Amino acid sequence: MRPLLTLFAHPDDETFGTAGVMAAAVERGAPVTVISATRGEAGESAIAGLDDPERLGVVRERELREAMRQIGVSDVRLLGYRDSGMAGSPSAEHPEAFVRVPVQTAATRLASQIRSIRPQVIITFGPEGLYGHPDHMHMHHVALRAIQLAADPSHKSRAPSEPWQTPVLYFAAFPREDMLAMFDRPNSPLSSLPEDARANLGTPRSQITHRINIEPWQTRKRAAIASHRTQTAEGGPLAGIPPEVIEWQLSSEYFVRVPLPWSSAENDGANDIIAALAVEQDTG
Repeated sequence: MRPLLTLFAHPDDETFGTAGVMAAAVERGAPVTVISATRGEAGESAIAGLDDPERLGVVRERELREAMRQIGVSDVRLLGYRDSGMAGSPSAEHPEAFVRVPVQTAATRLASQIRSIRPQVIITFGPEGLYGHPDHMHMHHVALRAIQLAADPSHKSRAPSEPWQTPVLYFAAFPREDMLAMFDRPNSPLSSLPEDARANLGTPRSQITHRINIEPWQTRKRAAIASHRTQTAEGGPLAGIPPEVIEWQLSSEYFVRVPLPWSSAENDGANDIIAALAVEQDTG
């Protein structure tokens, strides 16, 4: 198995969406790298002593590394941008907020990482950003541009490196139908979203190309989720997630395969962890 790279905006994004597949990749001996654009400084947390963004960012980075340790991933990197928070929040106006960084600027930094890692598979956000979070959608655009730059022989990165055409790209997804069902639940983590956000929640089930049964790795994913205490423990913004929703996240992970200009059938198969798992589960 060749390297797997996940690109997300905040600590915990990687855990909820892809921890099972990452654990499966580690089990098969594939190198796994997690890159987070920010440290999650603007996340909400009612836990005592974490009302300061800088302190919260330090703690959330530590949680990210511990969560990845639970699934066997040691290569955790941060791009160094600042969490933008939700649209219209004071965090979004901070001069170092991720959403204020031009796509080309952030993509250039990320392209150097892609060239050094040379991943077989990249997983990132789809255009909807799961539920419309500005940083999630910005990460989507940055990731797509970085993949292009990494493959472009004419692009000069800061560090000398050879171009790399990432063979396989997936968007991490969650079925829109399930997210809509969760929208109106009491204590839903989506309750703060405006009503018009419904139109962009998740990915229609018909557009999802791969559903992976992650039950063999659910113990590790459960431990990784629990490591993000500022988000999931009492006082955290995700503390009220209904138990059945957690069980959904511990049973399956969903992905959309995205063709790239240089994609070919030769790039599929055993080196694509998601496709390999899907084939095994379909024939097993």
